[in-house]
Amino acid sequence: MRSIFLLLVFAVCSFASTLNVAAAANAAYVLEEIKSEFIKLHPDAKINITLGSSGKLVAQIKNGAPFDLFLSANIDFADVLYKDGFALNKPVIYTSGSVAILSVRGYEPSLNSLKNKDIKTIIIANPKTAPYGTATIEAFKNAGIYDEIKDKIIEANSIGDALNQTIKAGDIGFVAASALKAEQMLQYTNYAILDGSLHTSIDQAMVILNHGKENKLAKDFYDYLLSKPAQDIFVKFGYKAIN
Repeated sequence: MRSIFLLLVFAVCSFASTLNVAAAANAAYVLEEIKSEFIKLHPDAKINITLGSSGKLVAQIKNGAPFDLFLSANIDFADVLYKDGFALNKPVIYTSGSVAILSVRGYEPSLNSLKNKDIKTIIIANPKTAPYGTATIEAFKNAGIYDEIKDKIIEANSIGDALNQTIKAGDIGFVAASALKAEQMLQYTNYAILDGSLHTSIDQAMVILNHGKENKLAKDFYDYLLSKPAQDIFVKFGYKAIN
């Protein structure tokens, strides 16, 4: 009986020290550093981060995926979860991102260059599920070039996949600017930041999910993301701070 009790205590403690986070793919690199700094404050914490496009992560959460915290690439996807009863709180903005135009094949990283006949493939994130892809299409249309280049566009599953495809095979790609600040990406220097006035601001929001209601780590990590130390890390990776 005592052994069963101890096993139950161990199981509860293990659960309480584990945090499962669903995060938009653009945050892959910045979250590595934020996670590392957070664990210094919570040495017993285990944080599992699942990356993907915001829309696909929402679908997983609605289908029962046991995530405690959702970090969306925009407000809308987080708001859907709150309004549909899957989240405990209204979405709170934790940072704001930017799109970068990247070419590892020497093409000029600009919207004008997209009309170049030599450019055959333009990689973007899927605009239906990835807010960075939505912003990119919006910029194309506002710049008046969408109809001329639409046949060149190749949609990747997420903004992370867009980066991988741009590096491996794309003539030019539209990726999260934050990814290019990661140490392993500093070799890619032929990029420019997409004019933010051409698209809706990419304000990224988070919610604590129902599954994280009893998990203190969910609130601790949520609060840490809004703290100055975490915001400084976001800025280091090219995001905009919220405070």
